[in-house]
Amino acid sequence: MIRMNHKGTRMDNDGNFWDSAGNVPEVVDHVHGARAAGMGVISMKLVGEGVFNHDDRQKAMRFAFRNAGVDCVTVGYKSPAEVDEAIDNLNLALA
Repeated sequence: MIRMNHKGTRMDNDGNFWDSAGNVPEVVDHVHGARAAGMGVISMKLVGEGVFNHDDRQKAMRFAFRNAGVDCVTVGYKSPAEVDEAIDNLNLALA
């Protein structure tokens, strides 16, 4: 499992400061390395711990699967509508 999204929000970073952006290219490199070694990769904090708007939630899902190449993601939900949106975002990312 890795913390990753397209903006670096709520990801690990050099100073380990929660509000500082993480190094997205470095994390993507680690994902590619893990996949090359035959490991599966699960992405968490995909929607920035809930701080992303609708557009960024779509971009995050697309980035995780198309650019970073993760195998699956975890997303938390507060309502059935958020589950439906995540399914729609996943379908768009995988299309």
